Amino acid sequence: MNNMKKSSLWMFTLLALLFVSGCGQQQQKQQQQKQQTTAETTTVAETTTVAPTPVSLEGDWKAVDFRDTVERTFLIYYGDANSRLKVTEAFQDIVPTLKITGTDVTYSYSADMNKYIDFYAEQNKDEYPTKEEATAILLGVREKKFGSFKHQTGTFDNNTKVLTATLNDGVLNENAKTIVFPEVPNIFGVLPLYINSTDVPITYHYELNGDILTIYAEKTYDETGAQLMKSA
Repeated sequence: MNNMKKSSLWMFTLLALLFVSGCGQQQQKQQQQKQQTTAETTTVAETTTVAPTPVSLEGDWKAVDFRDTVERTFLIYYGDANSRLKVTEAFQDIVPTLKITGTDVTYSYSADMNKYIDFYAEQNKDEYPTKEEATAILLGVREKKFGSFKHQTGTFDNNTKVLTATLNDGVLNENAKTIVFPEVPNIFGVLPLYINSTDVPITYHYELNGDILTIYAEKTYDETGAQLMKSA
């Protein structure tokens, strides 16, 4: 039987993030609800399904369920379950934010790095005998990485080990329902929230349902290989 070449396109959805609208938008929505007339209010005997009232994209958005995002992200970088668990726990309390002003979008976060530093020191104890040495190496990598960014800035408090970082110059397109960033969002400069940090600019599609904004990135792979037979 002759070999046949097969080219397949594989689509993966990555970096699915949920954001909830900020306080100002919530107050606006509550005020709108208070202004409903009695005629619009359903009785106890009635059951009516009402679609969530969408809020404006303008304003601040805070991430929710971020642990789910980091768990799926670290499946790419850590082969063993114990390492994934420790790194996930190190970053699960991070609450990234999106600030949307017109078509300008900014992504930012603050992260307590103490747990990740402990994990890094333990994982590399054969190469770096002391935690202090491992910490110095890790912080050096972070500093070098942030120095290479053109659209991201980060400040690190050496006493508290808290990093505050911002990714600027995102562009919102409401017609296409996309947010495009010139660089990939990451944690600590060394853990991109995507399959890699080189596919830039990166496009995120978004969906707005009530006061929940979901953004997600997709990557398509073109895989070519020899195939002898295919069965269902």
